[in-house]
Amino acid sequence: MNEAMNAGNRTTLRSTSGFWILGVTALLMVFFIIDAVGRGAWNFAVQALPWELLVVWLVYLVLVRPCIVIEPSQLTIVNVGRLHDIPWSRMEEATSRYQLTVLLRDGRKITSWGAPSAGLDRPSMIGGRAGRRGVDHQDRAAGVRRPGRAGNEGPTAVDLIDRAHERWGRIDPKDDRLATSRWDVVALGVTAALVLWGVASALLG
Repeated sequence: MNEAMNAGNRTTLRSTSGFWILGVTALLMVFFIIDAVGRGAWNFAVQALPWELLVVWLVYLVLVRPCIVIEPSQLTIVNVGRLHDIPWSRMEEATSRYQLTVLLRDGRKITSWGAPSAGLDRPSMIGGRAGRRGVDHQDRAAGVRRPGRAGNEGPTAVDLIDRAHERWGRIDPKDDRLATSRWDVVALGVTAALVLWGVASALLG
């Protein structure tokens, strides 16, 4: 199951299966805290709180936070601890089998951890290396939709990237920005803070 959130010209795509695991994990952590408090183990509950929050945060960080963001200026891939900003002019093609992979014009490959996959190796139309490029373009022009995984019709993540490139990729042919990768400071900072809180709680307890 996939999630697509639109805000103007910004579209966020992620797999929603991680939300279920996150919900179950959070409920289990709450149960453990309530059980400890109910047994009068207040000290244990306080010491365990940061570690339980860390478990929930890590599940969110690995299974929920990763996504792809499509916007007029670029494609952004959010992975665990890393953010990749890819201007449309730097993209060669995108394929999706088990994970969405973006091939850049300089030969680099960037894999998205959280993008919904089609279950099929369908290259995008962005580059000239796609064997089915002309066929997909003709089908799209004729209003034909190809089935995705399990026969479900509708656009895949690759389809949406193609459409975004067709709409925005040629707006500024002189765009000379490079594809960049950087550390996710917020995600890593929260993780470090929870670990330090847990260690401090254990030492002071």
